[in-house]
Amino acid sequence: MTQPSKFSKRTHFSRTAATTGVIAMGLITLAGCGTTSASAPTKSSSAVQDITLWESHSSGGPAGQTMTALVNQFNASHHSVHVQLVVTKASHKALGALAAGDAPVLAEISHYDGNFLTAHALVSWNSLLSTLPSSETSAVFPVVWHNGEVNGQHYRIEADAKVSQITYNKTLFAQAGITKPPTTWTQLAQDAALIKAKDPGIIPIAWKDSSAHILPPFLSNGGNIFEPGSHDKRADFQTTAATATFNFFRSLYQKNELIFAHGTEIRADFGSGKLAMADGTSAGYQKILDAAGGKFPVGVFAYPSGSTGHSANLVQGLGFVLMTGHTHAQDLAAAQFLDWWLKPSTQAYWGEHSGYPPVTTTGEAQIPSSFLASHPGLTVANQILTSPYTISRPIPTAYKEVQAVLDTAFFNAVTGRQSVAQALATLQKQADSYLSGQSAL
Repeated sequence: MTQPSKFSKRTHFSRTAATTGVIAMGLITLAGCGTTSASAPTKSSSAVQDITLWESHSSGGPAGQTMTALVNQFNASHHSVHVQLVVTKASHKALGALAAGDAPVLAEISHYDGNFLTAHALVSWNSLLSTLPSSETSAVFPVVWHNGEVNGQHYRIEADAKVSQITYNKTLFAQAGITKPPTTWTQLAQDAALIKAKDPGIIPIAWKDSSAHILPPFLSNGGNIFEPGSHDKRADFQTTAATATFNFFRSLYQKNELIFAHGTEIRADFGSGKLAMADGTSAGYQKILDAAGGKFPVGVFAYPSGSTGHSANLVQGLGFVLMTGHTHAQDLAAAQFLDWWLKPSTQAYWGEHSGYPPVTTTGEAQIPSSFLASHPGLTVANQILTSPYTISRPIPTAYKEVQAVLDTAFFNAVTGRQSVAQALATLQKQADSYLSGQSAL
């Protein structure tokens, strides 16, 4: 990624102590696609610093509802700062708003922040982080803390973290004589064969053909996304690890033990009892439970280990960015909100209500053991976040294109549209072209 030549400067500030004065509840504006909604009136008192947060989670889902509740809690307990919450697609709209002179102070954007950096749209959090207690920043899971960091600068502080995991129908496992979930990819294939043999009408595995679900098994087999020593300018897909990974899923597909599916389709098949293992993320765990509706017991497990002897995963999720073009006082107010967001009690509330795990170890520690026992998906997600083999999702601007050609190559190889060797050769050529800054066409 090309580092911007300059960024807006921010000076250090002294942390303002939070008080317990109560102010009005958080205001929500729903910003629909192509429409502008009138904002509710904000605080007019000069003692209150107003800032706007563009939030990308749907207000109808648990994450959006939890964010609303937490912003309300913040506003009720901080009399000097007021956060106005706007629900919109910040990743797609914030740059346009900046060009129009109407950007939010805070925005939650995806991991593709290279375009924001190229446009000099972001202020590094570094100049403000020194005001946060070290006990808070050091409690953030390392893989989360470094997600959105470029050349030592924190441009995006991950607000929610999700990892890939597999849910399964315990009844179908028991009927096939399987007593526990697989811990290796070889065992997963063996279990799929047992399930298919027991009932040919059952779909053993539904898998997502996207990079967050392709790369973990590839990494667990010893693969590298980028060629070592290339400074992220060359991919590393024509390898034994990639060949083994693609062939593994190709074999399952050819034996009708695996289908490709996403979201609604996976949940429908799982809920109807036709699907044994559902690939997904920790953020979708509650949706899978809702689809099952208590008709059968549901289990969850981390991605199995590969030839390296360990599992692997990637962290995805939205993160807080500080947009340029605002006053120093607004930046200070945004930092105060971030300070509060990382508090253990805030993170515990987020973990118990949003469908996402907390992003800090201290937040995880505050979640009651009884809650964790009844929410094994959260427990598995926490374990994945602490693993040294879980990495941040790549953020170079060109990686968005690399991801797209990876998805296509995987689909073509697994479904037999191309041989594995042909798919990987095409993938390597296209990925290298994108990473080197040249067109892949």
